[in-house]
Amino acid sequence: MRRVRVDGVSYAYTREPVLSGVSLELAAGGVTVVIGPSGSGKSTLLQLLAGLLHPAAGSILFDGDDVTGVPTERRDVGVVFQSYALFPHLSVRENIAFGLKCGRRRFSLRRSRRPSRRQIEERVWDAAALLGLERLLDRRPAQLSGGEQQRVALARAVAPRPALLLLDEPLSALDARLRRTVRAELASLLRRLGTTVFYVTHDQEEAMLLADHLVVLNGGRVEQAGAPLDLYRRPATSFVASFLGEANLLEVAPDGKAPFGKIGPPGWLLVRPEDVTEDPGGCWATVVDVRGLGPFDRVLLRFEGGAEVLAHLPSETAPMPGSRVRVGLRGRRPHFLAAEE
Repeated sequence: MRRVRVDGVSYAYTREPVLSGVSLELAAGGVTVVIGPSGSGKSTLLQLLAGLLHPAAGSILFDGDDVTGVPTERRDVGVVFQSYALFPHLSVRENIAFGLKCGRRRFSLRRSRRPSRRQIEERVWDAAALLGLERLLDRRPAQLSGGEQQRVALARAVAPRPALLLLDEPLSALDARLRRTVRAELASLLRRLGTTVFYVTHDQEEAMLLADHLVVLNGGRVEQAGAPLDLYRRPATSFVASFLGEANLLEVAPDGKAPFGKIGPPGWLLVRPEDVTEDPGGCWATVVDVRGLGPFDRVLLRFEGGAEVLAHLPSETAPMPGSRVRVGLRGRRPHFLAAEE
């Protein structure tokens, strides 16, 4: 396990800034997930941690030691990229063993002994068993499914037992159904590993499922960081509110009144669609549109003042378009965003 600190790091490709003064911490043994739109700097930050890129400003510290100029092979990190980068001419066993056979030098800058053949075999087997690959060890990558290839890439990264594991959208190549299955397995696996994990994704659901600590990047800067549910329920900005799931941002009138009978400071009231419910004592709204999504319907409502709200209502009781219903909010404390956001 390793404590990692990124302190004021900036980076630019040619003259185009990608990261600007980014600071964050990775808890030892925790899973830190970085999420943001394309071009926000997620993968660049991962490559800086791996030593594949070097910052224009700022520093990177592992357990308090500055590693900003330390090359990749001396950082004791494991990396899993989007493409998996498996060697097609090698078996699963040989792919997992590749990093072990090449030998490693620890971050301490002291040379470590190359593991013996027996130690390599033991670590390959341990990694394969951890990821359920025992029966596939003699196959080539072309003989594997997408999910199996992803697990081989992860096994290769964890076999040397790195102090820091870096994953750059490792599930992006999988179809939607397989991705849901694999990420559930991955969530359990990352916690069993006990190593410090830095995980990059653009998928909000994936981020919420995997993260102990969630970091939202926007335009090369940290928009907000914290526990996933805190960011979802109490976002600091309208960008975070809208990026992490569907959000209704309802304007608060100058007199402090907001839809649903709420009172708050000037700015916006955040309402998540799942928090809207039919309520006999609630406010009147007209049903504008209804779209079925399986267990619930996506219902667009319009209040008498013109404000529109998206709601997720149970399919068996969802109202019909054109009807009028009374709606309210579940018993959570309302969250308001400042006017400047």
